[in-house]
Amino acid sequence: MLYVRNSFTSNYDLEEADVCFLGVPFDSTALAEGNQRFGPTLIREALKAKISYVPQKGRNPFKELKICDLGDLDWVPGSYDITSQRLKDTVESIFQTNEDVFPVFLGGEHLISLPIVEKLEPRTVVQLDAHLDRAEEYQGNEHAHNTWSSKLKGTDFIRVGCRSYTEDQDSGEDFMDVQKKLREVENAEEPIYLTVDMDVFDPRYAPDVGFPEENGLSPQQVFELIDAAFEKEVVGMDVCEVASKELNNRTAHLAAKTVLRSLSNLY
Repeated sequence: MLYVRNSFTSNYDLEEADVCFLGVPFDSTALAEGNQRFGPTLIREALKAKISYVPQKGRNPFKELKICDLGDLDWVPGSYDITSQRLKDTVESIFQTNEDVFPVFLGGEHLISLPIVEKLEPRTVVQLDAHLDRAEEYQGNEHAHNTWSSKLKGTDFIRVGCRSYTEDQDSGEDFMDVQKKLREVENAEEPIYLTVDMDVFDPRYAPDVGFPEENGLSPQQVFELIDAAFEKEVVGMDVCEVASKELNNRTAHLAAKTVLRSLSNLY
């Protein structure tokens, strides 16, 4: 008899899935040690360990949705150009196979959001992040973890939790006013793409990130924002910047809860 265990109770074929996971373990543009490449594995292992029932919503996404785990993108270390094209091609193939599937991308550094958003073309990006990520370049590199959102011209952004940026990026906007941001999300143009950088959380909740910043949001605040986003049409999401080599770490477990909370809004 064959005894095996998968990250999910059932792993459906993409053709019939409600949700698909794709890991994107790219982490080639940051000075910090590149542990973000382990993020997809750590989040999957945390999902395997966690109870998937979300009591606040009265739902169990892994029992009530058909989940397909596609594995990880075959990325090229050091090459954003090749990796981004492979990611775009993969996203296109996913929707050619199943136009109704909801994609969840597991990073990886935050630069992975750029080719995904370019391919999905949402009207609004809801960015939960400690940083604006809208520098024009980083150490001479046009495409980096902190430049990706500056490349998306014509896309509306609702940024929440940002608390570290340069003086030339300071518009006077209060990104930490969660109630105001909730109203912005409620009035956002559809469709929406949701991106969650784990450094949006205060480090006491998520210590293992690439660039931790004090005085972040609580899980309750982040989950309220996620629930508000899913009141609208959401075409996909990612969770990025889990930076660790250790299984069973707090940040990966919170990332798993973030995924579960998001999926509990799909039905």
